[in-house]
Amino acid sequence: MHTLLLWLSLFVANAIGLQQANDEKLPILLVQSDHNPHISIKWTTAAGEMHHYEGDRAWGADADRTPIGANIAAYAAAGGLRLTNGAGHPKGSVIRFGFYKIDPDLSFFADIGAESMIVVEMKGVRFNQPARPIHRTVIQHLKFAREALVSCRIPSNAWSLYNTVDPMETLKGRARPDYDTRPGSLSGKKPTDGRVTTKVEDDGSITIRASFPYALLKHLRDPWQRAIPGTFLEPIHFHVEVEVLPEGVEEIARDPADPGD
Repeated sequence: MHTLLLWLSLFVANAIGLQQANDEKLPILLVQSDHNPHISIKWTTAAGEMHHYEGDRAWGADADRTPIGANIAAYAAAGGLRLTNGAGHPKGSVIRFGFYKIDPDLSFFADIGAESMIVVEMKGVRFNQPARPIHRTVIQHLKFAREALVSCRIPSNAWSLYNTVDPMETLKGRARPDYDTRPGSLSGKKPTDGRVTTKVEDDGSITIRASFPYALLKHLRDPWQRAIPGTFLEPIHFHVEVEVLPEGVEEIARDPADPGD
């Protein structure tokens, strides 16, 4: 019996050691910069007309945004809030795609209907190894013009807004529920929620798609009560991001005692 237990313990130890060695041999997870992702954005006007703009974008940063249609510029980038706030997986990567107003004095979404959903998508994302997106990590980050927020008497520590899939998301305390964050507002669980799809396509590329009501662009601390187009302060920018892990790498379980990730 003692010999059997010893053999089993050695077998388990060897298996764990082999897995750790394999994990250590994994290359750093990186996007393939020679494959440009395809980005799109669409919405419906009050008259029922569809606005749909799309195009490939080279990997870059916010400053590399280029016009995609109407009053909107778009970009694709590696990295995001999860990394800068220390809330990411040590073996993971973060990808994001975003949109800016070109003229801040014009509407973000021309003639958008009050009941319209805004749909944004990035597809064709390839990495240097098989990888999968982690759905619960999707975050939408919105930024507002500072002078406009000052005029609305919104505190300087609430100049960003976060919409999340995970109702427990706090980005290690950076995102504060009901102050500058709508936790779970992209989960699709309520009629007023947005919805997110993340998937690995048959060719191994990754797609992320988010649809959300225009009302989710309203700042939580905006003093205006109504949430229909033209009645509240629009953001000047928003992006959607997701964490990606190599195949075979497990997610880090959240400690129930930790309010963050």
